[in-house]
Amino acid sequence: MDEDLVSAWIGREILPHERGVRSWLARRWGHVLDPNDVIQEAYCRIASLGSVDHIRSPMAYFYRTAQTVAADIMRRSGVINFTSMTEIEWLNVMDSAPLADRTIAAAQEIERVNGVLSELSDTARKAIELRRIEGVSQRETAERLGVSEDVVRNHLVRGVQKVLQRLAAQDAEMSGDARETMEQKAEAVDTSRSL
Repeated sequence: MDEDLVSAWIGREILPHERGVRSWLARRWGHVLDPNDVIQEAYCRIASLGSVDHIRSPMAYFYRTAQTVAADIMRRSGVINFTSMTEIEWLNVMDSAPLADRTIAAAQEIERVNGVLSELSDTARKAIELRRIEGVSQRETAERLGVSEDVVRNHLVRGVQKVLQRLAAQDAEMSGDARETMEQKAEAVDTSRSL
């Protein structure tokens, strides 16, 4: 495998877990070794791999590599009494990253919602983005848009209704279960009126 591909994989799959591994090392062996040295050596070992195709759980692999490096450092330095990680502790090292199919589905849904939002007027779209996505207060949203709070509230209600109705229509077109999907989305629209 190309070194650039392995480096990119490390940046994408291993680097996000560095903080957790560093904390774990500090708690476990911080009094005996420097977690920074262990992390650096673990990166070197992973970077020297010819391929990363065999790695199913990058986080668990990073923890295991760090543990091996720590054990090697302690053996070299003559530290005899070090604690090995038990099977129960390994069960607690869980990969919290979402599965690939969920990530793709979420990205597609965001793209779909953004497409529907783009069909709204600029004011309605911006009101929804500020209030519901960025969490800006209604007063600040009104100030940013140069309108009254009542106008923001109306744009939110109507805009969210249009978005939900358009999404329901798209769902109905895709699934063929038009009546059931439309009823579910209509219930969501009714609850959105309390905005």
